[in-house]
Amino acid sequence: MFTAAAPGLLPDESTSELGGVALPPGSIVRSDPGFDQTGESRPVAWISRDILSEDALSKLVRSLVEVFPTTGLWPLAAAGLGGDSLERPWTDGELAGPPVEAVAPTPDDVLSGRGVTTFADAVTGPDYTASDVYTPHGGLLLVPARRPSDVPGALGWMGPVNHDLSGADISAVLASWEDRFGAVLVQIGFAELALLVRRPPAAENQVERLVDEHYAFCPDNIDQGLDRETYTDMLTVRDVWSFWWD
Repeated sequence: MFTAAAPGLLPDESTSELGGVALPPGSIVRSDPGFDQTGESRPVAWISRDILSEDALSKLVRSLVEVFPTTGLWPLAAAGLGGDSLERPWTDGELAGPPVEAVAPTPDDVLSGRGVTTFADAVTGPDYTASDVYTPHGGLLLVPARRPSDVPGALGWMGPVNHDLSGADISAVLASWEDRFGAVLVQIGFAELALLVRRPPAAENQVERLVDEHYAFCPDNIDQGLDRETYTDMLTVRDVWSFWWD
C-alpha cells in the first residue's frame, strides 16, 4: 500500500515541480479559524488553480503517487460544490484543519455506535500500484499524509458534519478499508469522496457486513440513493466506492 515516512511540506504558490513532477499553477488551501480548534487559519493543502481533464489529472496523479513515499503529499482529485467551481470548500476555507488532540478515533469508535456489530473480514491479495490509479476530472489536491486515508483528518474535512462525523472519524474508517480491502482515496469534494478498491469482499455474508459498514458510514447512499439490494449487488461488481452526505 502507498505510504510515506512522514507527512510532507506543502509547496508554496510559486512552486512549479514536486519530486521531479511538473505542477500546474496552484495556491495554498487554509483552514477557517472559526472552525479550527486552534482558532487560527492553518495551511492544510495545495490545490491547482484550474480544473484538469480526467486524462490529464490521472496522468499527473500517477506520477505524483510514484514519488509520494518521498514527498509525503498524497495527490487526488478535488471536486467543488456546484459543478466546475473549486471555491467551496477549497478556496473559502470551509475546513477545520487537523485535530489537536493526541488520541485518534478507531473504526470501532466510529461505526459500533451506528449499528455495526461485526466487520467484514480482510481480503488478501495485491495492492494497487501507481500505474493503476486513476481519478475523475477535478482540481489537483496535494495533502500532507503518511497514507491516503489520512487526508480527511489532515484537512479537517467537514463533508459529513450533518452526520456528526469529523475528518478524523472519516480517516479512521478509510484506514481500516485501506488495510482490509486495498481501498485508495482518489477524490474528495464538498461532501463527497471516492475510493478505488483493489480487493472487495466477494462472499455473500462478507458483502452484507460491508454494506452494514457503508450504511453506518454514509446512510445517504442508501436512504437517498440506491435501495439496499441494488447497493449490495453493485459492491460485487464495481471497483469504485462513492459516498455523499446530505
